[in-house]
Amino acid sequence: MTPNQRLRISTLESRGKWDRLSAYLQKLAERGVDVAGLPFDILDRCLSSGAETDYAALAALADRTLGGQPRLFRAICAALATGRNAALEGIVADTGAHHMTRFEAMGWAVFLTHRSGFPDQAHATDRPGCFQFWDDPTPPEEIRDATALWKALPGDHTLFDAPRAAEVIHRDFGAAAGEAFVRLWHPALKSDLFRLYQLVAHGGTYCDADSQPGPEAGQFLACAAGATWASSMTRVPNCVAINGLLSAPAGCPLMSGFLDQVLRNLTDRADHGIFWISGPGALTAYLYGHPVPERMRLMPAGLLKARLFSQFDAPYKRTDRNWRVFEHGRGMTDETGIRAVLADHPPA
Repeated sequence: MTPNQRLRISTLESRGKWDRLSAYLQKLAERGVDVAGLPFDILDRCLSSGAETDYAALAALADRTLGGQPRLFRAICAALATGRNAALEGIVADTGAHHMTRFEAMGWAVFLTHRSGFPDQAHATDRPGCFQFWDDPTPPEEIRDATALWKALPGDHTLFDAPRAAEVIHRDFGAAAGEAFVRLWHPALKSDLFRLYQLVAHGGTYCDADSQPGPEAGQFLACAAGATWASSMTRVPNCVAINGLLSAPAGCPLMSGFLDQVLRNLTDRADHGIFWISGPGALTAYLYGHPVPERMRLMPAGLLKARLFSQFDAPYKRTDRNWRVFEHGRGMTDETGIRAVLADHPPA
């Protein structure tokens, strides 16, 4: 895409000229320009800016998406315009729709139910800070450098390794829980589970070790502890709730319930993949099925990355220490997990 084309898109977007922008994207597509991802990029920018947006009119961009996404995009815009998720829930319940589109609609319904902006001073805490996890007691240099940035922020900071995490779980939840944690087969699974144990027992804010703090990370840490926070991948159709940053008070019922669900998944669905056992797929499914007892405040992706938290491409992600690489090497796909999640929520 040329600079002039980008400028034209930006101008139409800033003016909210959605019909004209849709027509322009169609012309670009006819010239061989890949524009399929732009509608969701634009949607995320609207959500992240907090600016007033005519979402009913934004639905004009739906036909610039692919596959089952036009229906999904229109349902998202309808939910934003009306405050009701009926169209999204209709997709989730539509057994004739592609199973990925159904799960995407589930993720968007979760985000729109729990959608939130940046925390304000109403949730200020006297003990800001965060904790992180790296299974090896000697992290690689890039992880040490990244965690040092979080440690430099005001408040407490703790980097747990797997042996120390096992000790903490043993102390707070008993010997059996600690021993089960030690037996887990991948560092990502240990990280997912430990952050939940620690949040339930002590509260606080968890941040992935392969991340860097944004310009307002300190403000978030100072203001977030009185509520439950995460974010969603609003830049893509598959808008899962992500757990790379989690914040909650100690004893939070939502975190306790999700921890219990993850422990059940480890018993019942150990072959479904980490994404579905303890990761974003599991969190999204849990929030969809449990809209109460309290609200999980979910920030849009653009807001999260610009102001608070961004991940970087660490070398380990190209090895088996990356759960995706690990599972791909064993022939695992998302099919089993996604179908099980949908089966948990059959049409009424």
